[in-house]
Amino acid sequence: MSTQLITIPLSSLIRAEANVRKTGSHTDIDQLAASIEAHGLLENLIVHPVEEGRYAVVAGGRRLAALGLLKDQGKIEADHPVPCQVREPGEARELLELSLAENVVRAPLHPADQFEAFRDLQLQGLGAEETAARFGVPVSTVLQRLKLAAVSPRLLAEYREERITLEQLMAFTISDDIEAQEAIWFDLPDYSRTPAYIRRLLTRSQVEGRDRRARFIGTEAYEAAGGVIARDLFQPETDGYFSDSQLLDRLVGERLAAEAETLKAEGWGWIDVCHEIDYGHLGRFSRVRPSEHPLSEEDEARLSALATRYDELVSALDEDEQSDELDTVTAEMQAIQGGREVWPEDVKANAGAVLSLDYTGTLVITRGLVRPEDRQDDEKTARETRGRKKPNGADDSLSDALMAELTAHRTAALQAVLASKPDQALNALVFALALRVFHGSSSPCCMDIRPVITDPSHGRETVGESPAMAELARLTDAWVERLPQDPGDLLAWVAAANAETKLGLLAYCTARTLNVIVPPQGRLADACHRQSEFLAKAIGLDMTSWWSPTRETYFNRVTREQIAKAVAEAVSKRAAQKLAKAKTKKVMAEEAERLTAGKPWLPALLRPAAATST
Repeated sequence: MSTQLITIPLSSLIRAEANVRKTGSHTDIDQLAASIEAHGLLENLIVHPVEEGRYAVVAGGRRLAALGLLKDQGKIEADHPVPCQVREPGEARELLELSLAENVVRAPLHPADQFEAFRDLQLQGLGAEETAARFGVPVSTVLQRLKLAAVSPRLLAEYREERITLEQLMAFTISDDIEAQEAIWFDLPDYSRTPAYIRRLLTRSQVEGRDRRARFIGTEAYEAAGGVIARDLFQPETDGYFSDSQLLDRLVGERLAAEAETLKAEGWGWIDVCHEIDYGHLGRFSRVRPSEHPLSEEDEARLSALATRYDELVSALDEDEQSDELDTVTAEMQAIQGGREVWPEDVKANAGAVLSLDYTGTLVITRGLVRPEDRQDDEKTARETRGRKKPNGADDSLSDALMAELTAHRTAALQAVLASKPDQALNALVFALALRVFHGSSSPCCMDIRPVITDPSHGRETVGESPAMAELARLTDAWVERLPQDPGDLLAWVAAANAETKLGLLAYCTARTLNVIVPPQGRLADACHRQSEFLAKAIGLDMTSWWSPTRETYFNRVTREQIAKAVAEAVSKRAAQKLAKAKTKKVMAEEAERLTAGKPWLPALLRPAAATST
């Protein structure tokens, strides 16, 4: 075939049937068009004449489409001169071979070379926005490539040799510390080199944006205080990493202190501040409740109007859509409803409040708490007062011995009659349990039924925020809301309650006495163990819904052999064998937590009786 190099008007060019590229012929045409506009046509089209004044493009179909796009956008004219290499018409086989050679023989640019080329353009003064426009790609793509080019040269060399994947290389961009990047990659065993684990190690001195403290303060306040947030260009959906944990802790402490001062101004006897909500800690307090006052007619009318508007706004919202008006309406409704509750000054003076943050970073204020020592002082005073008085109905003319004998007869009679009255006996049992559970073990009671309340979280830091303790806290609050505040009214309340309510209260009070905790350097009595297994089976207890293995709850507190055994059971023996090669127990525990996440694995002590031998 003879060849000739000429310029041909764009309007005289058509796509040849012999062009072999059929799939993806228009992929990324906008990028190619932007490049041609910025840099010109870097490679000639190969054409052959088909009729007078018209030429078919054998090689360069995408370039022809990009030129057509520029014409449609008004950036070039229809007669724009296009440099072409003209081949004389030949056999169909020769044209097909020519098109195939043009598409097959060329070698694509390695991604690492592309990253570094973008970096070199930046060093020579071409900004990210201009680069994006000249190559027809989003600015975010340019920034990602620049970030990849900034990774350790040793790691880029590993990537070129295909010893690092692109996903792993992307993970290293979360940090600009070249030494840390290299130390992590070359010190980690192969099985630990996951992108997620690399990110975790590079940000271990930072605070994740999903941390409760970060959510409580927010990015604006943190950055306004001089804090820096490292954001992952390859995971834009994440909240980034707060680089200065000490600054973040200071901001949290200052805001909580300010909230505490506001709360203290309400008149509470004491204020306790906890950075993390601990349901076990809250469970040690008894509760008092506010008085409920009726709203004024004006407030009732306003609340009704707000409720109507709230329903209208909610029904009009699409899923995940935000509404500033809905937030305003909700806040006003809560403020009006809060006016129903009034805390008497004497109640506030003898009680307190706890401020804490839940796992979402939301401030939680729990008011009306009575400390155990304050409750004991009140009970001691009540006992001393009772000790100075005769029993109700006592006859001052009778001796103490005779009164004891007579009341013993009355006790025997009460027992005999109550024993044949199941409904009344149920009232008495529920009353006695609820009295001691909610008002203390020293509260006066005519029945000597003494529940010993077990607090599973006492002295056990991983239990306080567990799902089970959160559920117990919810149940406790629900019963506190329903029961009368004055223990003197409790028996009448129980007697008036329906059977379902009494059985529910009985179940709660009974449950709080259950204790199957194995004591330190001891063992659970065999009878208690059998009883707990029977109960667990009867109620269908599934511990995987209440507990999962993490570094804090398990792996940091067992041996390397036990970690490997857990992974072998939860994942596979092969995974356990790889894990056993970890250099330190810390690395082993972290990887075990990752491997077992979401797996329904339990240590033998928590498995059902039938499963403990597997």
